[in-house]
Amino acid sequence: MKRILTAAAAMIMLFSAACVNNGPIIRTGVTPEPTEAPAILTPEPSGAPATDEPTDAPPDPDSEFDELGLRISGAEHFIRYIVFKDIVVYEEAGDTFLDGIAENNYPETIACAVDVVYYDEFGREIARARLQMRDGSYLLLLAPGENAILARIPTDMTLTDKEFKLEFKMDTGIKPVRI
Repeated sequence: MKRILTAAAAMIMLFSAACVNNGPIIRTGVTPEPTEAPAILTPEPSGAPATDEPTDAPPDPDSEFDELGLRISGAEHFIRYIVFKDIVVYEEAGDTFLDGIAENNYPETIACAVDVVYYDEFGREIARARLQMRDGSYLLLLAPGENAILARIPTDMTLTDKEFKLEFKMDTGIKPVRI
């Protein structure tokens, strides 16, 4: 009788253990929530502190205020209006690609250049590529609203599981342009 109870207990444990799946599950058709990639900035110190308080008077194009009434605080001022979302990094035919959306929340087109950069665990750069518009231009002309962006990342290693940073090229400038 003791053998039967022990065998029954062992079978119950085996059946219950077989029902538990601790491995990852891939669900096709499910899109993950977009994440925003941080912009890497090294702001230059200025003599007077900048304020972002809106003014009551309409901004003058030659003044120190932008179209939304915020004080232009420096070269990186217009970065605040750009949001990167729906970024996907994938491999195809041995190449690594990035696709995504750059959303411009400013009422004018903003021109800028942005690099996608991968670093290893020691902080050494392992891959870099310049983001492009769909027409192949490396100077991003981000119209108000959503703009498709892409990059081909030259590398001989898998990057799909690594963190990346989006870095604005300050020497190119980040400023509104009238088209």
